[in-house]
Amino acid sequence: MPEGEALAPGDVVWVQPEIVVGREQAGRRPALVVAGTGYLQTVDTLALVVPITTVDRDWPNHVEVFGAELEQRSWAMSEQIRTSSRERVVGRAGHANDATLAAVRSWLADFLDL
Repeated sequence: MPEGEALAPGDVVWVQPEIVVGREQAGRRPALVVAGTGYLQTVDTLALVVPITTVDRDWPNHVEVFGAELEQRSWAMSEQIRTSSRERVVGRAGHANDATLAAVRSWLADFLDL
């Protein structure tokens, strides 16, 4: 990610993860930024994201992403939250709408027993 370029909650970014294991998503792919503004401002080298897939598994915790500039219907995989270096962010694909971000965060709160 270019130095000084800010991220915001709900941004949809293209990330390039390195080595993945098991069911983790591989390759250059979109991800939804789920971290709060305070986190993103304070921890300016990392981002909390969930990967986005075009495969509809009909799982209730896979939230359809609306508002972003993606070529296909896509779902945020809330069960796969990860911390990613901002150096892995290689592009942007717009911004998800507020309802999408809220639904993903609701699943995260449930998974984390918050």
